[in-house]
Amino acid sequence: MDTAATMYADPPRTMERVSRRDIFTSLPARIQWLHSFLEFGTDDVQALISGQKYIKAVIPAIVNIVYKKLLKYDITARVFTTRDSRDEGPVESWPTEDSAQIEHRKMFLRWYLTKLNSDCTRMDYWEYLDKVGLMHIGKGRQNPLHVDYVFLGACLGFIQDSLFEAILSHPRLELHRKIAIVKALGKVIWIQNDLVEKWHNTDGAEYAQEEEADTLLGEIAEDEREGYLHGKKILGDHDGSSIFTSRTGSSKSSDSGKTSLGRPIEEATHLGDGMSRCPFSGMARSGPNPADLERQRATSTRSPRVNGTAPDVLQHAEGKPRAESVRS
Repeated sequence: MDTAATMYADPPRTMERVSRRDIFTSLPARIQWLHSFLEFGTDDVQALISGQKYIKAVIPAIVNIVYKKLLKYDITARVFTTRDSRDEGPVESWPTEDSAQIEHRKMFLRWYLTKLNSDCTRMDYWEYLDKVGLMHIGKGRQNPLHVDYVFLGACLGFIQDSLFEAILSHPRLELHRKIAIVKALGKVIWIQNDLVEKWHNTDGAEYAQEEEADTLLGEIAEDEREGYLHGKKILGDHDGSSIFTSRTGSSKSSDSGKTSLGRPIEEATHLGDGMSRCPFSGMARSGPNPADLERQRATSTRSPRVNGTAPDVLQHAEGKPRAESVRS
């Protein structure tokens, strides 16, 4: 048989075509495809808006239990001294929960979790989540830090477990709302996991050798200060996260606690009357507020999908090119 005459079938019309090169060279294309595959759409955005106050209320407790966990094992605790998990040499000093170094790291974790609980419809939200991965391979920050992926993935899994338990244990949230919030959170955290893991493997490395290949993060200085993206501060006081100070945000373990956060359900999930404006305030200006969403819930239908694809929920800054479709 003449192999030159071999016929190859085109994908069926109902099958979406995705460019592998785009996935590995264009962050917007990667995010768009992940949104499509995970079916992350407007329903998830609405769930995150309605659930943000419950997530925000448990951030201080989650920060504390994460660092208790990290300091429980020498292999994760040593990184705070060596700044490189591959360094297995002697450690000059071991950090404790009360050390200034750990208090400083807690502050950044609080800011990070507040950012995670902010406007996910903006592309710079996903750009920063991508930079989180870059910052843990010795790049993207003034003081280089390298952490093996196994520790980062485990930490994200622990954070997810704590957030899920806090939401699912809430005594007043209706079941359908718990399910919606947990599903949306799971998708966001999984995308963060992907954006961390991709910096630690060599998948798609062949495209980096091509002179015309796009960079994944554009012009990001390797010595940029932590909490900044493209020279702009995106973590810290301006987003309201400074209310979670290391002391006022601490939580004590209790034998009567019923969640993995070590606090009674009522304490862990109740939002006090004095809590400040939520970190979703930016999204509220460009879309419906939680109260409106609640009134619409009974009459709204599930977000429409075209050929099984979730609607594009990303907003793109003026002057920046919109993410091209991953369909070729």
